[in-house]
Amino acid sequence: MLTRRTFVSTAAAAASFPGAALAQAAGTIKVGGIFTLSGILASYGTLYRSAVQMAVDDVNAAGGVNGAKLELLAEDDQAQPAQSVLLFRKLVNDGATIVLGPMTGTSWENVGPIANALKTPAVCWTALKSGISKPPYALRIHPPNDTMLAEGMAEFTKIVPGIKKVVIVGDEREASTSEGMKLWAAAAKAQNIEVVETIGFQTGTTDFSPIVIKIRGYNPDAVLFNSLGPAALGLLKEMETQALNIPAIGDSTVWAGGSFIQAVGTAGKNLYTLGFSSNENWPGNDKYNDYVQRFIKRTEETTSLPKPINVCNTSLAYDALFLAADLLQKGKVTADTPAATAREAIKDGLAGLKDFKNVNSITMRASGDGHIQAHVMKADVEAKIWRFALAPDKRINVAAAPVVLK
Repeated sequence: MLTRRTFVSTAAAAASFPGAALAQAAGTIKVGGIFTLSGILASYGTLYRSAVQMAVDDVNAAGGVNGAKLELLAEDDQAQPAQSVLLFRKLVNDGATIVLGPMTGTSWENVGPIANALKTPAVCWTALKSGISKPPYALRIHPPNDTMLAEGMAEFTKIVPGIKKVVIVGDEREASTSEGMKLWAAAAKAQNIEVVETIGFQTGTTDFSPIVIKIRGYNPDAVLFNSLGPAALGLLKEMETQALNIPAIGDSTVWAGGSFIQAVGTAGKNLYTLGFSSNENWPGNDKYNDYVQRFIKRTEETTSLPKPINVCNTSLAYDALFLAADLLQKGKVTADTPAATAREAIKDGLAGLKDFKNVNSITMRASGDGHIQAHVMKADVEAKIWRFALAPDKRINVAAAPVVLK
């Protein structure tokens, strides 16, 4: 398995025989990437593209793959599923051996079947809706909500003991969030917590005053929510305006990307989310700490995103590229390998993938989804970063069985 250290060793070996430089100059191996670089999720896409490009640069600086450098073909889908499908087809026509992305659950749900129809591997490092990966060509290394919400709810009851009843709030129209509302209900039930009401709203809602008034009427101990960042901000700020000072926990939609924690301000004083990494030092994990330091420095220097930069799940975008490079190398793909042949080699590698370790340790499920243990993150509104809510020895590290909705 290739890691950043392995690539360094590979580069040293390649330099020891004549013609290595000529082999690298002969051509590139193309890797596609579908990011959201404009619109409401542009800050998310900018972070992820930075992580993927950093991985490409690391691989190429260490000698590339089988004598060839990687070339990232980056496209912007504007968070539009139809555009994601069009761009996937474009990248196939442009010779991409594998496509990383797209980012949102709705887009991933639409791209998966196309990846199989076009026999082109796709690896998603985000998206939360369960059951939408489509092996053998379309796999996701990010854990979906069918495990994350169950694991998070179990920890949340340790952090905020005595919870007896909750209200669930979410966007009914977005694929990941609408399913997440149902999964929150199942997770609460598993902890013997009553869901007194589920309140849905439409994508684009900006006035959350009636919703918060309704929440207050039920006098819940906490709010569980699922929505994209702008709506979540509106909900939390209205809760602050109406002095509804109870804990609120959202899925990893609000953890991912850098702009949410920057914008939430004091409205995040009771805010929690789910994730598996932060800007904090991880004792004994030099690879992780190296990634965090280099990614923050690189992104602060090359983007205009609000500071401080939050690492969140960008390390999975980085790992997605390393996974692609690992499969390319094992499949003996070179710059001269026909794209169709390279794609089949990658597909075969994905079919046998049980786990992958780089910055993260990912275990693959039969569904074509990765598993990483989810933990509760607490918003540090003063430092504007996410922190683990529990110390390492207090966290729950028992993987939840995937929830199957009926």
